[in-house]
Amino acid sequence: MKLKDKLGRLSIRGKRTIVISDIHGELSLFKALLHDVKWTDEDMLIINGDILDKGPDSLGTMQYIRALSESANVHVIEGNCDRFFDELEEEWLYAYMNDRYTVAHEFLKETGTTLNDYPTQQDFVQAVLAQYGDDRQWFSQLPTAIETEDYLFVHAGVEAYYLETPREVALTMPEFYVQTHQCPKTVIVGHYPAANFVEDGLYSHAVKINEERRVIALDGGNQVKESGQLNALIIEADGTLCTASVDHHPEVLVIQDFEVSYQEPHTFTFPDYAVKIFEGDEYFTFAEHLSSGVQLMVKTEWIKERDGQHFLKDDYTDYFMDVNAGEQVKLISRYTGYALIKRNGVVGWVPEEVLATSSQ
Repeated sequence: MKLKDKLGRLSIRGKRTIVISDIHGELSLFKALLHDVKWTDEDMLIINGDILDKGPDSLGTMQYIRALSESANVHVIEGNCDRFFDELEEEWLYAYMNDRYTVAHEFLKETGTTLNDYPTQQDFVQAVLAQYGDDRQWFSQLPTAIETEDYLFVHAGVEAYYLETPREVALTMPEFYVQTHQCPKTVIVGHYPAANFVEDGLYSHAVKINEERRVIALDGGNQVKESGQLNALIIEADGTLCTASVDHHPEVLVIQDFEVSYQEPHTFTFPDYAVKIFEGDEYFTFAEHLSSGVQLMVKTEWIKERDGQHFLKDDYTDYFMDVNAGEQVKLISRYTGYALIKRNGVVGWVPEEVLATSSQ
């Protein structure tokens, strides 16, 4: 099946349109984001795939969005994670459940059962579908893409001749933001976190827009990145674009100015984590990122060893953020002597003394 076989068409020109992708079972964040963008029934709302999996409330999110989709102004596109009900019989299901929180876990919790209560995987599948068969049918009818006057909305990406894109590719293509296409319209995607597309050395979860390539990357890394967020793109009635985001990270007050005179930041993202380490202390370790040859200071807690080799434990940035006393920033985590923070989607480090403690 190809994209053209499950292509929806929609007119949104002259209408305020809100686009949200990769909700991943985060119902509370989704509702908060709708509130922040002041969504009303008169706005168009497009959900660009991946309602399910990874987050705490996939079933609640599914039911809420299904109810919303009864409105003529709410449109949902399928994502790769939304095929979960169709993948219950895959032999990798139980292994996948060991790594991710899924709809299957929510089913077990809701029914008060465990996998041991089902003699075979087929017994488990039948029990799940007996309860959620109607939801499976709803997901199966979702379009793979929606085309409007100026945009093509698709979960992951398209090939050069977009209408001929295989459905599987449209749902799973990685790194579409840095590729080219021949669609005459701007292609809006989620699926692959925008933070993976490093620009100017910065680690940023904000929506990324490339006018030259006619592509917009929406996925803020919600439920995938430690510092991630849930993003929205707002297409105003006059065609102008703006963005919004929400996350669960607490706000913290900056109590001292901090400024770096000059730096050339670096960011390394999944899966490019191999490093060679040199001398260091409890705060930072001098290291070389192997694939790029870049030498940098890495927070010592960020380095892990496996089979005699060293790796970054997760995505890493060496960017130090300028901050001013009195402003609020998002606190990702505190480490020895320093804190990892986020402002306007950009992640960076500051000395711990420039931030208020919980007692201040």
